[in-house]
Amino acid sequence: MVRSPRQHNLTSSSRWRPNDFPHGWRRGTATVELAVCLPVIVILVFGSIEVSHFIHLKQDLTICAYEAAKVAAKSGKSMQDVQQRFLEIAEAKGVTDATLTVQPDIDQNISAGEEITLTALAPAESNKRMPVRYFRNRQLRAVVVMVKQTN
Repeated sequence: MVRSPRQHNLTSSSRWRPNDFPHGWRRGTATVELAVCLPVIVILVFGSIEVSHFIHLKQDLTICAYEAAKVAAKSGKSMQDVQQRFLEIAEAKGVTDATLTVQPDIDQNISAGEEITLTALAPAESNKRMPVRYFRNRQLRAVVVMVKQTN
């Protein structure tokens, strides 16, 4: 029995050549690969962008709390001064609807060396860049602890 070159290449263990298969078959394979891979790649790209945005947002929130903590650690500063500094930095960083809580209240007589804890919160919903479901109804939180300084 004599085999044609095409049959021989398909059944033997030798390397196949590009001309052994019709061109339409390869185009069909590329189309299927694109249909499967493109949505995965798009999800990965946009997911990475959104996650990196929220990592940056959390870092900005930490910076806002740190700057407010530097004011809170100084003697003679009021709670209003701390809140004002926090809101100034948050506005400059583009963080919206951010809130700050300070424990203990610095308007009280706090001795030098005592720890002051500042907790900053910002809702993810009002700080998002793209409509993403994962970060819906979540709060970003940053905690900074600073020691009260002497005069």
